[in-house]
Amino acid sequence: MPLNPTRAALVAVLAALASLAAVPARAADVRYRVVLLHPQATDDVTSDALTRVRGELTAGGFDVSMLPQDPSLDVRAALETVGRELDPIATFAIVRAAGGNTAEIWVCDRLEGRSVIQSVRLDGSGATGDASPSVVLAVQAVELLKASLAQYWLSSTRQPAPRTKTPAARVAPAVYATTGIGVEAGVGWLDSAGAVTGTWQPIVRASWGGAQGWGVRLAAAGFGSEASLHAPLGSAQIRQQLATVEIVRGFRAGHLVQPVASLGAGAYRARIEGVAAPGSMGVTTDSWSALVTAGAGVMLPVASHVALAADAHVLLALPYTAVRFGTVEAGNTGWPSLLVSAGVLATF
Repeated sequence: MPLNPTRAALVAVLAALASLAAVPARAADVRYRVVLLHPQATDDVTSDALTRVRGELTAGGFDVSMLPQDPSLDVRAALETVGRELDPIATFAIVRAAGGNTAEIWVCDRLEGRSVIQSVRLDGSGATGDASPSVVLAVQAVELLKASLAQYWLSSTRQPAPRTKTPAARVAPAVYATTGIGVEAGVGWLDSAGAVTGTWQPIVRASWGGAQGWGVRLAAAGFGSEASLHAPLGSAQIRQQLATVEIVRGFRAGHLVQPVASLGAGAYRARIEGVAAPGSMGVTTDSWSALVTAGAGVMLPVASHVALAADAHVLLALPYTAVRFGTVEAGNTGWPSLLVSAGVLATF
């Protein structure tokens, strides 16, 4: 039997979600691209160091792009989001303390989902002796890049730059988009298998996620459009609300696409306003059921503590709500139902 337009749209959404979850290796098609961040306000030392780093990367076989750093973002957020359309394997920045003799070198490995940060002294106390601050900074930056991107660095006939004593680097842990206290607002399409039509529903979620990817989530949906059912013996308008508590598991911390799985339970309410055939009396009823749900989706971080979310959930109401005209069951809700949603998640 051919799918109606609603069912076809739901199938297309689920197919799109599956394709997003399977995207982890897409960046491999452009393995050798690196983005360098250029701050709006810079100095001669930083500018010279960035120029030297760009030359070393180019000599090492990389496709290098220099992009301006957004001053409204912190360094980590800028490194994780800038140049996304270029699919770089890594992003790089130098942050120099205002008026100070130290600088921080940041390397964000987009494929591994981690950031490496190294502090550099520019007062001539390192192993470079009388080397200028820009040379010290450039040498340290190139060494850190080579260590972070060793598997991608091509051999070069150029003489290596003078080595300096490299302080121990600290690795910033990759984080999940669900980590922390979260609030999500979105909209969903709730559709029951059978004769009952689908309906749009606003959805709100509150969550807490741990550093290991596990979390809990409260979700509520309702007060959207009404579903309808039409049969030879009459028709009905159905208004639905639901609330659930879910266990959530995130995957691929620090990546641009992070799959999410969930399992939960809750309550489901259906208010049915029946209109019977001529000569019969319509009846309005309320039905409450227990609800179990299983879902999968993806999180796409777009800025620090902000992510786009898309989910698909299968819902089972126990018992399901049947719509009857006389003794004839014309349709039901919740056995099963499909809820597809999209929204914006903010974490704190």
